[in-house]
Amino acid sequence: MASINRLARRYNAAVLERILYMPVLGELDLHDLTKVQNWCVELQERVNSKQKAGERYQITVDTDDEHEGFRIQVRKLTHGIVSSDQQIPSEFFASAEYGRMVALGEQLEGLLGDDAYVQRGEKRQPISSFKQAIDWLMEEAKRGQHVQRYKGLGEMNPEQLWETTMNPDTRRMLQVQIEDAVAADEIFTTLMGDQVEPRRDFIELNALSVSNLDV
Repeated sequence: MASINRLARRYNAAVLERILYMPVLGELDLHDLTKVQNWCVELQERVNSKQKAGERYQITVDTDDEHEGFRIQVRKLTHGIVSSDQQIPSEFFASAEYGRMVALGEQLEGLLGDDAYVQRGEKRQPISSFKQAIDWLMEEAKRGQHVQRYKGLGEMNPEQLWETTMNPDTRRMLQVQIEDAVAADEIFTTLMGDQVEPRRDFIELNALSVSNLDV
């Protein structure tokens, strides 16, 4: 799911989630345009079966002569009007991200029956995927909770600071060792300094490699 969240910056998240449960497109399949077309028809049916009223997807494939491959065109239609238009190149199916999605899909295949559900206390929710189960459980866990975020400890009230940070019975203290002081200083200056350009270049270079992002 972390890979899907990262890829969703470039491709449609709803489509990626259904690809997880699709038949695998192997290396030989990528050279068979008819097989890819049939794969797109099945993907479109699966995606549209989970959409709200008024929302539909059109998923087609065409050749990409410039890169000697193909492109999967993903159009989202809201009440008949194209609201987003994205492409998935054939190179995606040879990537490590797709490989991880395929491996997870093979593990999950067949584990959920048609009558699958998730239950918490007396509440029960029918599901068709593990993501639906996780999303529903997270929403249930948030009920009655109030979440606050702070840019610094100084924004907290004394009671909150004690409960989250200072209480010796619950706090954790970690020792940080800097092996390369020059490299550490360079990173600190890049990310926290007055110059905007180096910080933007760093973000653009590393954005798609992030695996644990808190925003």
